[in-house]
Amino acid sequence: MQSQGETGRALKRLAEFFRLALAAASLALAATACATRDNAKAQAADPARELFERNCAACHGHDGEGRQIGTLKAPSLREGRATTDPDERLLTQIHDGGNGMPPFKYSLTDEQIDDLLRFLRDDVQERGASKQ
Repeated sequence: MQSQGETGRALKRLAEFFRLALAAASLALAATACATRDNAKAQAADPARELFERNCAACHGHDGEGRQIGTLKAPSLREGRATTDPDERLLTQIHDGGNGMPPFKYSLTDEQIDDLLRFLRDDVQERGASKQ
């Protein structure tokens, strides 16, 4: 059985714990709100970039540099065939998939696929060319 003094100290510790937990939750919520606002600005500025980040970057890398994923090698989008293939070939690859790449015709509209190609050509490949 606890004495009144021990019970009081336990309640104070519990109250301090909840105060700290509330402060941590508030900080996390504020950080999330800021990130969401910044992401919304970026998405509004270039929805094709958001499409790339959501659908391509996991395999091809944030800058299109390509990545090894287990036994699959997702090729660079900044050099090689991605830079030399005609737009129609790349549109078909994005649309239908193949060679380890999933088809995006089920999750993206034709307009979104066109936007991705524009972003690839105008942003990803231009950054790749300027780094060389």
